[in-house]
Amino acid sequence: MNNNENKILRRNLNRRQFTKLILGLGLSVSSVTYAESRLFSWSGLGRQSQDTTLICSAQGNHKKSFSFDLINSENTLSVASNFRGHGLNQHPINNEFIVCMPRRPGITGLVINIQSGKVAHSFSSVGKHHMHGHACFSFDGQYLFTTESNFETGDGVIVVRETQGYQIVRSFPSYGVGPHELAMMPDGKTLVVANGGLRTHPDSGRKVLNLNTMESNLSYIDTRTGTLIEQARINNQSYDFSKASIRHLDVSPCGTVAIALQVQREAMSNDTVIPLAAIHKRNKAISILNAPSQLLRKLNDYMGSVKINSQSNTVAFTSPKGNIAMFWDTDTKIFNGFHVFHDVCGLTVSNDNKFFILSNSAGKIRYVNAETLQEDKDKRLNYPNKHWDNHLLSATPIA
Repeated sequence: MNNNENKILRRNLNRRQFTKLILGLGLSVSSVTYAESRLFSWSGLGRQSQDTTLICSAQGNHKKSFSFDLINSENTLSVASNFRGHGLNQHPINNEFIVCMPRRPGITGLVINIQSGKVAHSFSSVGKHHMHGHACFSFDGQYLFTTESNFETGDGVIVVRETQGYQIVRSFPSYGVGPHELAMMPDGKTLVVANGGLRTHPDSGRKVLNLNTMESNLSYIDTRTGTLIEQARINNQSYDFSKASIRHLDVSPCGTVAIALQVQREAMSNDTVIPLAAIHKRNKAISILNAPSQLLRKLNDYMGSVKINSQSNTVAFTSPKGNIAMFWDTDTKIFNGFHVFHDVCGLTVSNDNKFFILSNSAGKIRYVNAETLQEDKDKRLNYPNKHWDNHLLSATPIA
């Protein structure tokens, strides 16, 4: 670590975090006694405070255990899926419904009624399409947009479904290959899409078929016409981002887009460490979020989730391969700290905006204060028989 990095860390990290970093970055989890969380049968949520956070995640480590689970302060709902899940989205108007998407290259999504605890709808890709694990609703809840690919041509597609029976009404290009996460911009008319550049095919699972030619981009698309409004790529003279795949994103109320990268190292001829976090604002270049090189190396080329807390002006990223969550200021782009957590990937913001909520594949859940970036250990949860998947959703209680 050079002197400049040392000074930045002393200014932005607390003493304990700084000491951890200096002493080998502290990337080992200390022995802690976890309070066991009981599992209850589901009897509906009833009316709860709108500040109550209902944590929702896909989970499981083999086909017989795959499910989508919802946790509140009293009980847990588990709905069997028979496939490994990925992203989740709550209907913005009829908030008793949550859409659960399959991990790529899946073909079937589920709509769960969290009041009854049952599957209300299922929907599937048609023709030669497969899904890429994420979806988002229009602000009025009338449409669901999913990222898919035509696996015969490799073209990325945004498929639009109505939300009464979840039938396809139209589709338009994603303007790239391998579209993954997408989100609605604050204007309610524009989608921002992370085109990861990775071509796959159901017959070969998750194997990337175009490593030599892959090209990633961030595309802004008019949902009314399906036309491309703006497209951004990472151009940085200090690093080689040619094999960096834009995979996940989040959007703030003011339109700041945070993006998380995954580097396809096997397609590169060097081992230079590449930053994996960035921010984009419309009509500007993508800004890289940097951190000490020793810390970046620990990420092992992989960021798994990203979430913006607009109240604290903080953006969080998780790296399961690095066993760490990292935090930056969205305005100054200064690196503010990190939290060590084995195999952490699931990430969301509590409904009261006070905490980042993190999960891992060992069934553990942690709350990190969004202002101080310190964990509230009294809020730790542990579900020994659960294996939380890559993403978390903070669901709004039924009104």
